[in-house]
Amino acid sequence: MNIIPATPAPEYKEIKKWNDNKMHSIRELKGKVILLDFWTYTCIFCLRTIPTIELLKKKYEKDGLEVIGIHSSEYEFARKEENILKALETYDLKNTITGFDITNKTWEAYGNSYWPKHILIDKDGFVRYEHPGYGTIEDFEEAILDLLELPPKTTQETNSKQVRQPDLNDFTGQYKNEQEHEPQSGNEQNKIVRMYGMHFPGMAPEICVGYSRLRRFGNNQKVKVEEYNIFNEPTQIMDNVVYLKGKWFWGKEGIYASFEHKDKNPSITFRYNSASNVNIITGSTDGKPAKAEILLDGKYLEENQIGYHSKLVDGISSVDITWPFMMNVVKTKNRETHKLEILPSTDNFYFYTFVFG
Repeated sequence: MNIIPATPAPEYKEIKKWNDNKMHSIRELKGKVILLDFWTYTCIFCLRTIPTIELLKKKYEKDGLEVIGIHSSEYEFARKEENILKALETYDLKNTITGFDITNKTWEAYGNSYWPKHILIDKDGFVRYEHPGYGTIEDFEEAILDLLELPPKTTQETNSKQVRQPDLNDFTGQYKNEQEHEPQSGNEQNKIVRMYGMHFPGMAPEICVGYSRLRRFGNNQKVKVEEYNIFNEPTQIMDNVVYLKGKWFWGKEGIYASFEHKDKNPSITFRYNSASNVNIITGSTDGKPAKAEILLDGKYLEENQIGYHSKLVDGISSVDITWPFMMNVVKTKNRETHKLEILPSTDNFYFYTFVFG
């Protein structure tokens, strides 16, 4: 973690809902060391850091460490209480005190501009350390020991198998040796990594398709925002570029298709350069269940390509969307290059983001 000039920790702002149905404050925890975890359930690096945060909580709560989650939303749908509660249940975080920062005012009070962000507050209520982005236990432990006034870890302890962090190169969608990682990570990390895979150098980039982030699609034509556009099927595609076919509405956060066009098979095409896990953030336009078919290289998925959240029924691979969420739709043993196609099966299918692992 990065040491910063000590300043009084701002109180929570406009947090009117907590997952334990109590109201909380920074002031009430004076005398404890507070680790604030600013996260959102649509951020892959937030999710990949959850096991580390949970491990630290279990390891040091008896010494006076208090972990507080602050869920600050990146997308409009992630501001809804029912979606945050479902995310807490999905990632086994029901026992971690979490504030619903619906307006992101607490997130802003701590000078945040991205996810995740971690803040360490000392026993006197002063901000002392901060850490941006994904982190392993080694990124946090020294600072926590400092504020808890515990002796630093020896080199031998740091290198021991019990606290060793897995090498990122070990992850290709699944653990090479699950038993080897079990002692330090617990079931939580297994679950998240099994869902989404782990990041690695050269991985296909995360791409959000809403016009607030994406300037243009790969299709060689002009597109208007906040309107339906007709997209022609591209003759050639480039790696890591989004292409559309059919009639699609281009919104601020994402896109949704219309079947009211001569092309009754709208699609999203993305050829990723390197990944073993394809994850998508998707939802529906009306809050009702939606569905889409998933193809690789023009064919339905095979058994050994089915993702954590996808299915293969009668030779057709698809994904059922019951709430706005990050879903793993393709999982392969090795890091590979494929042309991915997503074909909406319902007219309420809404697409936000590609994320890889």
